[in-house]
Amino acid sequence: MDVSKLPIYIWGSIRFFLIIVNNLYCIPTHCLWLITLLPLKWFLPQVYLTLEGFGFQWLLSMVSAWSYTAGYNVIEMGDDIHKIVNDKALVLINHQSTSDVPLIMAALDGRTRNIMWIMDRMFMKTNFGVVSWFHKDFFISSGKARRERSLTELTAHLSEVYMPLNRTWILLFPEGGFLRKRREISRKFALQNSLPILHHTTIPRVGAVQNVVATIGPQRFRNMTNGNLSPDWIDNSLKWIIDLTIAYPNGNPLDILTIFMASAPPCSTIFHYRCYPIAEIPTDNELLKQWVYDRYIEKETLLATYYETGKFPDHRRPGEFCRPRPVLHDGFRTVILHALYITSTLFHWNLLTLLVSSIF
Repeated sequence: MDVSKLPIYIWGSIRFFLIIVNNLYCIPTHCLWLITLLPLKWFLPQVYLTLEGFGFQWLLSMVSAWSYTAGYNVIEMGDDIHKIVNDKALVLINHQSTSDVPLIMAALDGRTRNIMWIMDRMFMKTNFGVVSWFHKDFFISSGKARRERSLTELTAHLSEVYMPLNRTWILLFPEGGFLRKRREISRKFALQNSLPILHHTTIPRVGAVQNVVATIGPQRFRNMTNGNLSPDWIDNSLKWIIDLTIAYPNGNPLDILTIFMASAPPCSTIFHYRCYPIAEIPTDNELLKQWVYDRYIEKETLLATYYETGKFPDHRRPGEFCRPRPVLHDGFRTVILHALYITSTLFHWNLLTLLVSSIF
């Protein structure tokens, strides 16, 4: 064992312990409050949704603190998303490792509370799974046998949950798995279908994208008599598809354990955004499939350029590179939220202790 690294191991172990404790004093009390407030869901649904949304947003802040306190920061490039965070949008994200989700949470910290994740069903078994269940995120089943059923369930979820709850961004990893696990499958698929072989991304699965566009895209709101867009389009339909490309330093992604223990040197991860108005997106399934493929081929080129030059080309200014926009965090707000969750946990603990003692 390298003695010089002993302080790193000690500090990493302390961080790991503190993050476990952080989960214990945040998630149970969050769930208990939601259970307590359930009557509001029927009598004052908007109040319940607002309170649940704030709780969800605060938990995202807890997760985002894990990364930036370790020196793992997010830098945004490309289109500015500030003005469209409250619009309905489908976000297509390349998937590299277990650190993608906490870094996305860090990027969205304090910006929106009405997002909806589409994630693998196995995520339900994680610490954040129960929070996502209360938030009405969608859990999709992987594998060919269950894929069609999952897409049918997604259609129902979009119509019965996403739209009524007025959610905004839908976050989706179309590749269906981590880069290292999907690369060989993607290579075989590319060879069979005359597609380019990708190295920094993989060929995406397009079923969920087609499903979302068909269910909440503009064609859903067309007047059946004259084909014109109905007035509901302005507020209720999908407005954007956002292509989010995540780039790690030198192409070496972090992972969740590294974030927990701060075991790698501080670094910045790039989030490159390209926002497409929904009017520019094809609605025909075959054309939409090719459009999604083209985006991931484009991601491949962007990532190759970044890993070679350290810069992203700027599509708005040909020949120039994107300017970095660091994602900033409010440390004081984070401290206040920690104090709030600790106080809430103590309240619930004392209440449950009193209840148990009164019964027995």
